[in-house]
Amino acid sequence: MRASSGRVSARRGAGALSAVLFRAMLALCLLLQLSAGVRAAAKVCNQHEELCSRAYNDVTSISTHASFAVTNQTKPTKPGTQFKGINDQLNDGVRGLHFNIMQGSSASQVSLCYPDCTVNDGGTLLDSLKVVKAWLDANKNDVVTIFLEGVGTDASPTAVVKAFTDSGADKYALMGKPKSWPTLEKMIDDGTTLVVFAEDPNIAAANSKGYFISYKDTVLKLDGPFKYGDEWTCGPWNRTSQSIMLIPHFIVQTATYGGATYNNMPYPFNLGTTNGYQYEFHAVSCRGGQSIWINFMEVDFYDQGDLKTPTLKLNALPYEGDNKKNFYPEFFDADPEAPIASASTPAAPLSTAWHIALGACLLLSLFNALRI
Repeated sequence: MRASSGRVSARRGAGALSAVLFRAMLALCLLLQLSAGVRAAAKVCNQHEELCSRAYNDVTSISTHASFAVTNQTKPTKPGTQFKGINDQLNDGVRGLHFNIMQGSSASQVSLCYPDCTVNDGGTLLDSLKVVKAWLDANKNDVVTIFLEGVGTDASPTAVVKAFTDSGADKYALMGKPKSWPTLEKMIDDGTTLVVFAEDPNIAAANSKGYFISYKDTVLKLDGPFKYGDEWTCGPWNRTSQSIMLIPHFIVQTATYGGATYNNMPYPFNLGTTNGYQYEFHAVSCRGGQSIWINFMEVDFYDQGDLKTPTLKLNALPYEGDNKKNFYPEFFDADPEAPIASASTPAAPLSTAWHIALGACLLLSLFNALRI
C-alpha cells in the first residue's frame, strides 16, 4: 500500500515537473517569436529605411522658407510664407526650418520675423524652439536642421544661445562641424538629431559648445529668391570647402503693406507649377552644375503642389507610379558622389537553427491546444 502510494506521489511529482517544464518551454517559444519580430522590424531614419546608412550630406530634404511666418490660406490677414505651422511641417516630412532672427522687444529677446516684425511677427525664437524640442522628443528617428538666417542681424548672440538652452533643444544638437558627416543612423543612435547652421558670423561664434555651425565654410547657398518670370539659376560657382548645398526655390514680389514697400514679399500664386515640375527641374539642373549633393530645397507654401514625389526621386527612393527601372538611381549611378540607391543594410535573415526552433515552438503550441 505504501509502495503504491509512493508510485502515485512520484507520478504526481513527475507530472508537476513536466507541467512546469512545458510552461517554461512555451514561455521560451514566446520570447523566440517576439525576438524574431524585433529582428524582422526595419529601422527607419527620416521616415525611410534606405536613408539610415546615408551620410547627412547625401540626403535631399524639403526646407521651409521663413518657417514661422504662417498666414491663413482662405482669409489671410497678413502676408506669410507658409499655410501650416512648424509642428505640422515636421509631421508632413519637412526636415529643414529657416528662422529669420531679429531683436525682439528687448536685447534679451529674439524674435522671428519676415520680412520684418511689422509684416509678420512669428513670435520668439524660444517658443519655436520649444515646438522643435517637443517634436524631437516624440520622434527619435528623425534628424532636423535649423538655419538661423540674417547676416548682420541685430539679435543678441547671447540671447540666441539662451533660447536654445532654455528650450532644451540644445540637448539634441550636433556639436560642431564634423570632419566627415555621420550617417543618419549614427546621429540618431547618438541622440544628436538637431543640426544648427548660423548665417551671421557673430551668432556662429557665440556658442562655446560649438553647436552653431557657420554657413561660411559649410553651406553653399545658391542664388535666390526669384521674381515671377525669372529663370531658375544655380550660381554662384564659388564653392570652396562647403559640403552642404541649399537651393532657395521660391518666388517673391514687390508689394506694399502698412504703407511701406517691400521687394521680397511672398508670392502665393502658381504654386502647383512652382512646387511641381519646376522644383524638380531646378534641383536636377543645379545638381548637374555643382559638385556636391543637393541637401535642402527651400520653399514657400510647402503643402501646395507636389514636393514629395521629386524629393523621393532625388533620394532614389520608390514613389507612386515608380517601376523597377527608376530614372534617378540609374541617372546618378555614374556620379561617384551620389548616394547608393539601396544604401541601407536589410535586417539580418533568421538562421536555420532559429527557424527549426520556431517550428518546434509551433508544434508545441499545437500540442498544448490539443492537450487542453
